[in-house]
Amino acid sequence: MIAQRLNHGWRLFATGLSFTIFGIGGVLIPLLATPWITLTSKTQIQRQERARLFIHQTFRAYIHMMRFLGVLTWEIKGEELLRRPGLLVLANHPCLIDVVFLIAFIPNPDCIVKGRLLANPAMRGYLRLTGFLRNDSGAELIEGARESLASGSALIIFPEGTRTMPGEPLQFQRGAANVALRTHTPVTPVTILCQPITLSKKHRWYHVPPRKVHMTLLVGADIPVSTYDQNQPALAARQLTQDLQDYFTEELRANDKPIYS
Repeated sequence: MIAQRLNHGWRLFATGLSFTIFGIGGVLIPLLATPWITLTSKTQIQRQERARLFIHQTFRAYIHMMRFLGVLTWEIKGEELLRRPGLLVLANHPCLIDVVFLIAFIPNPDCIVKGRLLANPAMRGYLRLTGFLRNDSGAELIEGARESLASGSALIIFPEGTRTMPGEPLQFQRGAANVALRTHTPVTPVTILCQPITLSKKHRWYHVPPRKVHMTLLVGADIPVSTYDQNQPALAARQLTQDLQDYFTEELRANDKPIYS
């Protein structure tokens, strides 16, 4: 009993420390890295590529730090599939740090993020440094996605648009399907499991679960979208959205088994 309390207390402290480091780093790292990346880059594209590689390395170091501190453990299956250029990566969104893990495993990441994140001091610097796409950019979003994929970036999208509500079924929006169809890009699915669930829409950072969190990322085979071209655009987007939702629902059902560590 005492050992359990000590373990829980340490994980609570280490979780708070991890969030503090992320917040401070989100302000200082872009501030310090921007001058160097700007001065050593000849073009805007080169600047973004270097910035994204830098954020990839930073986030990879961060998840290793969390594992070292005993906050969580993680595993990824199919990581080599995420090293290919020009990917459209779609993932479910169970917890707050999903995007951190995806960026940590993708060398040249791009993301479609909520525009209001520019008001978050811990994220604003990263977003400006990398040039990640904003979901409130309107008609320019599809063209931006097309250019990103053509340049060799891996574009990350959460089709739900927000974190999954624990205990509720997945509800995908059509935006991700529209990007896939209008850019003619196969979908690279990544199923994310967080066991036990933490940092969901119902959890604050201090709601530390009774045992250590285990993150699992399962990279699936590419899902082609060419077969949907025979349908009208609206119908194609609706059907692809439903098929993607069914795919992730089945993957979660098949793999959501308790992990003890």
